[in-house]
Amino acid sequence: MLRAIVACGLMALLFIGLGGCGDDGPKPNTDVYNRIVLEPTQFPTLKSGLIYVGWVVKTDADSNWLEYQEFGKFFWDEHDFRFLSPTDVTKDIGNAFTIQGNVYDYNMIAITVEPYPNDPDPKPSPTIIALSGIDRDRATFLTFPLAFPSTQNRFAVGTFSDGHFKTKGQSRSNERYGIWFIELTNGGTGKDTIETYAQGLFLPTLPDTGYLYEGWVALTKGDTVYTVSTGKFFSPAYIDYDNSHCMDGTIPNFPGEDFLINRPANLPDSLWPVDMLRDGTVFITLEPNPDNDVSRPSPLVLVSAHLPVDTSRARTTSFDMGLVTHRTLPKIKVTFEKSL
Repeated sequence: MLRAIVACGLMALLFIGLGGCGDDGPKPNTDVYNRIVLEPTQFPTLKSGLIYVGWVVKTDADSNWLEYQEFGKFFWDEHDFRFLSPTDVTKDIGNAFTIQGNVYDYNMIAITVEPYPNDPDPKPSPTIIALSGIDRDRATFLTFPLAFPSTQNRFAVGTFSDGHFKTKGQSRSNERYGIWFIELTNGGTGKDTIETYAQGLFLPTLPDTGYLYEGWVALTKGDTVYTVSTGKFFSPAYIDYDNSHCMDGTIPNFPGEDFLINRPANLPDSLWPVDMLRDGTVFITLEPNPDNDVSRPSPLVLVSAHLPVDTSRARTTSFDMGLVTHRTLPKIKVTFEKSL
């Protein structure tokens, strides 16, 4: 009888000991997906003074950002396809980033463009370059948050601020120094013909998006490419914000510029006034607003075209601009993984 009691006691102690050895506190949650792996197929390298920042976000029904967590700051090298350290631009940091908690507690993932190296505001900027919803049952692809239709976009070469040669019979000699994003609708040939024109660009309006449109002309001299801005604008249906190279005459109520006065500091004398009837390109970009570097275009080119070289076509016809967003705007596959 005594042996039976001792045996039962030993068995009880053994079970208690086994139970105690197995109880090391809360078990780790193996269903926590907290690793974010980015695989860009197209992602532009930023101009100086800017850096990318990734976020996971909780939004309300109106897409307002209620809560957010940063998952990383990084630069991107589009030539070597590498994510680079925010403190050492020579260091490859890989493409995996980690958050606190579970990525599926959020319903959106985004990448913003922020000032660098000094960001006065730790909150996300409105300059979102890539965005996607988060859905367990669907693949995640970050893309630019606006769509740009393939509607025909056009420009015309001609100066307006020095008077209308159509109605005043003035010389065509200055016409090659202006460019406007308009559709010439009555290009008549007589000196007294009344000229008419209409909107030439059909891009979406940019209300409170963290971006502005900007027109550019790029000219090559030797081995150097010079770019000059035609002005920033938020809507292609209205005049742009800068006509500092125009004279005092009436100009179209659309984006564009006459390059007749106030030579830009970056242009050599040999390229002034800016000739639109020579080898070069004209294009429209999206620029961060505020813009950290107003002297250079961003890599977010939307539409572009070669400048015409036929002098007889100044102020007589408009030219097409092609949509190029398929090779300039970001495309990033995102994979969510469990903790290692």
